[in-house]
Amino acid sequence: MHNRETIRWAPFESIFHTKEVLSEIELQKQIHPKPILSEEEIEILEKKILEAIHTQSTVKVTYYYKGLEYSKIGKITRIYSSKLFFNDHSSLYFEQILNLQIL
Repeated sequence: MHNRETIRWAPFESIFHTKEVLSEIELQKQIHPKPILSEEEIEILEKKILEAIHTQSTVKVTYYYKGLEYSKIGKITRIYSSKLFFNDHSSLYFEQILNLQIL
């Protein structure tokens, strides 16, 4: 008897694709403008990046992309034209980085 609600609404979900619409609405709610870092925070990030490259440490980078924040774990292999390159052949622009932790 407790499954009556899900059974009753199942045909509507298949007709109107409500799951996709609801997930899109939830995603739109999470989108926010990029946080602005202070000069001091930018200097701290630069020092952490240089330390991570020098010691070849694994880092956890929190970055901003298209309204959302993401995290990435890896090793920074090099810096070129204000772009960080990682050992998994991915890259991030310095302007995207919000936080960096050396693991």
